[in-house]
Amino acid sequence: MKQTLGSDQTIISYLLNELSEEDQERFEEAYLSDGSLFEQVQALEEELIEDYVKGHLSGQERRRFERHYLASDQRRARVEAARELLRACSLEAAAQPTADDRIEGKFFSLRSRLRSLVELRPAPVLGVAVALLSLLGAGLCLELLRLRGQLAAVSEERAATERRERRSVQDREQLAEELAEERKQGVEMQEKLENLESQLNSQLARLGRQQAKSQASKNQIVILMLKPTLRNIDRNVDNRNRADLSTHTSFLELRVELERQEAANLRRSYRAVVKTDEGDREIWTQEGIKPQRLKSARYVVVKVLADRFKATGLQHFNLKLDALAAGRKDYEDFDTYYFQVTVK
Repeated sequence: MKQTLGSDQTIISYLLNELSEEDQERFEEAYLSDGSLFEQVQALEEELIEDYVKGHLSGQERRRFERHYLASDQRRARVEAARELLRACSLEAAAQPTADDRIEGKFFSLRSRLRSLVELRPAPVLGVAVALLSLLGAGLCLELLRLRGQLAAVSEERAATERRERRSVQDREQLAEELAEERKQGVEMQEKLENLESQLNSQLARLGRQQAKSQASKNQIVILMLKPTLRNIDRNVDNRNRADLSTHTSFLELRVELERQEAANLRRSYRAVVKTDEGDREIWTQEGIKPQRLKSARYVVVKVLADRFKATGLQHFNLKLDALAAGRKDYEDFDTYYFQVTVK
């Protein structure tokens, strides 16, 4: 890379502003940091100015030089200084023909011309040479300041670009964090929705069970056991034959346990008549009842609608049980049981 930057063609392209922006930036960094390259640029620039002043450039080279190099005030001043120096050298050469014969056909830079002026006739030319050197030095200083300003601007632009890139990376990272947070919140919301849905389903199921239980409670059956030892006892003395009904009770099931001798007669059937104890009003009749085995005993089971008891508004009732022997058509008295019914 150093060899490419140090080639004469590259330096001339730089002086004529024909390099790309990237190559020009790279060249200026090397130009300001490499002393040998700096001197090489100085020498080629002086030679280019001298060729222009002498008219040694081709038509295309001259147009390129005037279009690009002379666009700067400092560079035009250097060209004018070189023209004055060349004019002074021509005058000195006319006064020293022998010296011109010795150097004819050889190439001399502006520095060598100036050195010759000082060596040949320092007294007449020294003031002009010093002025020209001062002018050249001022131009170089101005050009160096311009280049340094350009380098600082490029460095600032590069720093600004790096800052923008860093901000862009930070923005992307922040956006990625925000997206991750949104995804996390979405997952949490989905979990909450699933939990709420599960809770809702549980509540619906519980309500369904409660409704079913309530419905079942409406159809519940209250069982009242009427044992033989309690029959024909004064209803005002014994309250053990009492059934408590609720508003949801549908049936009152009266069970009469048969004695062993009676239970052994499996072919007998029974008739049950339920009456109010006050007024002797019949509220339920059922015939053809067959005994049922419940565990180790046999029972006559009479199931009465609970509304029949509720409609009377009374509490005291009796169950008259009649038996029908096998082969007979009429029922005969068997037993009467007294019981109470309360509605809560």
